[in-house]
Order: sequence, then C-alpha cells, then structure tokens
Amino acid sequence: MRVLLILSSMAMGGAERNIADLLPHLSAQEGIQLTLGTLNTRRDSPLAELVAQSGVPRFDMGARRMVDRQAWRRYTDFLRRERIDLVHSQDQDTHVYNALSRRLLGVPSVMTRHVMFEPFTNLKTRLRAQLVLIAARYGADRVIAVSEAVRQQFARQARLPLERIETVYNGIQLEKFATRARRAQIRAALGWAQETPIVIMVAVLRSGKGHEVLFEAIPTLRQRVPNVQIMLVGDGEARTKLESLAAPYADCVHFLGQRMDVPELLGASDVLVLPSWSEALPTVLIEAGAASLPCVATDVGGTREIVVDGETGYIIPKGDSAALAARVADLLSDSVHARKMGEAALRRVSCIFTLPEQARRTVEVYRRALASHSR
Repeated sequence: MRVLLILSSMAMGGAERNIADLLPHLSAQEGIQLTLGTLNTRRDSPLAELVAQSGVPRFDMGARRMVDRQAWRRYTDFLRRERIDLVHSQDQDTHVYNALSRRLLGVPSVMTRHVMFEPFTNLKTRLRAQLVLIAARYGADRVIAVSEAVRQQFARQARLPLERIETVYNGIQLEKFATRARRAQIRAALGWAQETPIVIMVAVLRSGKGHEVLFEAIPTLRQRVPNVQIMLVGDGEARTKLESLAAPYADCVHFLGQRMDVPELLGASDVLVLPSWSEALPTVLIEAGAASLPCVATDVGGTREIVVDGETGYIIPKGDSAALAARVADLLSDSVHARKMGEAALRRVSCIFTLPEQARRTVEVYRRALASHSR
C-alpha cells in the first residue's frame, strides 16, 4: 500500500511532533510504502531533521498559500506518478487537498482530527473551519480521532456517523522519557536545588491553556508549600501578557521558553499541571506519565482517557484555581503517595500510548478505508 501522509509543515507543534516520532514505526508496518508530504518548508523546525533521519522520503509541494495552483499541480502529478493508494491528512489545509483529490481523482482518503474545536476568531478562520467539516463529510473514507472525546464531538460537528470515525491514541517514545532515575543528576545540571518542590507546566503560551488559573492558585499553594517553584516550558504569542500576570510571583515563576529537553525537565520535576480550558488528547500528560510524574489537569476533552483521577493523578474542574492549589499541595506534601501515582501513570501509558500500537491501529484504519472506498 503506497501511502502519502500530508501536513502543512514540520513546525514545532503537537501533531508534528507525533508524526516525526510515528513515521519510522508506520513505515515499518508490513506492506506499507510511506511518503511524508508537506505544503511548504517555511515553518520547519528541528523536527524536519528527525524526519530526514527516519529514512521516510519527503515530498514538498512548495505552496505559497493554501490556494496555490502550482502546488496543487505538483500534488496531483505526484499522486499519479507514484500511484498513491491512499492519502492521510493531518491539518486544516491538507484536509482540503485530501478531500479534493478524493473527489476529483478518486484517491482513498483518511484524515486525522487532532483538536476539539477549530478557532473562530474572524471570518477567515470560520470559513476554514467550515471547510474542514465539509472535507470530512464529503471527502474522507475514514476519520481518525485522537481521543474518544474528539470522536464524539466531531461526529456532531461534521454530522458524520460514528462508524466512519475511529479513535486511535497518539503514542510517544516511552524510553525517551525514562528520566526519573536521573532526577538528582538532572537537577544538578539545571541548577535546581535537590529538595525544592518543582511544579512544571509544558504548554504553548497562548489563551486557552490556563496559565492564568495557575497564577491564581499560587497564593493558596504557597500557604501550604512556601518554597514551591513553578517552571513554565513553552513560548507563544501571549508571553508578554503572561509575564505581566506572573510579575507578582517573579520569585517562584520561571519562564523557560521553548525547550528540546522536556523529558529531562519532567524527570526533574515533582508535579505536572495542565489547567487548560480545552484539549483533545494532551500529549504532555502522556509524556508526564512516561516520566513517572503525577499530574493535575482539568476535566476537558480526552484528559480522562489519560489520567485516572485519584490513581495516576487528579482531575479538577476547569477554571478552579482553589482545587488546583489543593491537589498540587497534596502531592507535594506526600512524596510517597506522589511516587505511587507516578508509577501507576507509567504503567498506564506503557500499555496504551505507544508508537507501535498507534502505527498498527492506523494501518488497520487504512485497510478499512480502502475496503469501504472500493464498495
């Protein structure tokens, strides 16, 4: 089966990170000949080098914008020349390319839904979101949802029967996050005091991630854990605003920026928090589990499909800064309980969220898409 997996670029995003890790596992599946396709290279990040090292060939369309006739011609010429059997798209723009090639050329189509909702900030983004729903409804043989919450939500949004949407959980490189045993060594290298309680949040600095909820929790948290330190990993458009909000807590809140050593940072921390207002399947919760780190996260999207409340971490209502402070303080005040939760988290993610399992189940979806397309 000759498969073209397409996304806009190899930017440093959650979907792109997963694809970079998945490629070698997917290409190793029996009977699969895989090519990665991108619209352009303008936003490429260090993930592009990981793709190059994977051995999976890359085809770039050189698109200057979504509607680009020359890019479309390169795309369709590639499909014909390489006799592609199936196209698998990952984001807004490539969903449209994929749906059109299915409708106009008859190439079977699978699309992955990575988000709960598309952003509706203006007329342009509203139109693009509607195009995705149309692409799914009329131009996809099968849809992969990254969580059951996404599957249920997207079926309603796109008015699709549930049997056309299948949940396939993202996997991660578990061994890369096995850093807990090196905690003391990593802390020393980072300059973190060995006994200081460390709370970490790994998220893009933008609205919706709940940084402001974490800041609201700090006064209450410090009443119980006075020496707590909070590490914020990530960068984004809201950095200036968030730095201003965090200014009263400058002695304990640290903006670390975008980092490539997230596994080490997780292994050196005590608790991960994710007080988001919306999530599909937050990869960082899986990564924290792989690092044997307990989490406190809001009850949104696919969070409950990763975190078992009271067993591998705690789930709290969104926007509830008091609950966030209380649960984080509970974990920081009881290291034995926190360690047991972290161990349970590792067992859970090791069973469910692996790259070989994601690759295997993705190919199963491919085969069902081909079978339904031929009928």
